[in-house]
Amino acid sequence: MSIVTLTTDLGYRDPYLAIVKAKLISANLNTTIIDLSCDIKDNTIADAAFILKNALPYFPKNTIHLVAVKFIVDSSGNNKSQTIDNTRYLVSYYKNQYIICPDNGLFTLIDKEFSEPVYQIFYEDNSKHHFFLKDIFVDVANHLLQNNDLQSISSLTNDYYKATQYECYVNGNFLRGKSIYIDDFGNIITNVTKQQFVNIVGKKKFIIALPGKRIDEISNTYDEVKIGDPLALFNSFGYLEIAVNGKSAYNMLCPRDIGNRLDFDLIIEFYD
Repeated sequence: MSIVTLTTDLGYRDPYLAIVKAKLISANLNTTIIDLSCDIKDNTIADAAFILKNALPYFPKNTIHLVAVKFIVDSSGNNKSQTIDNTRYLVSYYKNQYIICPDNGLFTLIDKEFSEPVYQIFYEDNSKHHFFLKDIFVDVANHLLQNNDLQSISSLTNDYYKATQYECYVNGNFLRGKSIYIDDFGNIITNVTKQQFVNIVGKKKFIIALPGKRIDEISNTYDEVKIGDPLALFNSFGYLEIAVNGKSAYNMLCPRDIGNRLDFDLIIEFYD
């Protein structure tokens, strides 16, 4: 059985996603297509990277992941991302699975130590940019599903965009982190991992300062606090998560005046 996953910003209202699936299935009737996430908002590459990174371990060898989220570039020339080229599309074989994506920094966002070979995909018709998922990515996926050679449709490149991740860090007796993903429940997933917390905080006492609340323990489940109360726990991906039992932590705790959905700084004070 062959598996192709889709991570896109196409949503479900329009026929675009169904057209992509129809083209895949028409060429490969036995292919299983899985929507990893097809409602990425605001071309947020970091969201796509978080979703893919944490889903990869659950898929079998040679799964093909199509990640069709572009990095928006300001054509006025004032955008800091001058190295982004939205006419380039890449493919790599990472952890025994294929990843096909625009040149958007995805590889180094899923793994800051990413070092696998990256190939730039060949294509001839510039009109394919408009619906590149259908007209370029599906063709590459079909090529791979038929066990054809990757090098025949691409060339090795080291010249691809390498995005950087925000890392948590220690400053005195403070561990500082940041939100990296907000799920549909409004849970705030931070970049502090369970292993980092254990290594840095260990068995020391600690306080997580939130608006109107101080948390000094890690919960195992959401139900350990009253409805409407915030809590901290390590989620199934191993990240420290700030949640509110029965409500949206994002709506209750994130600043309203900044307008950046990821603008949530986590400060953990630890002491003996």
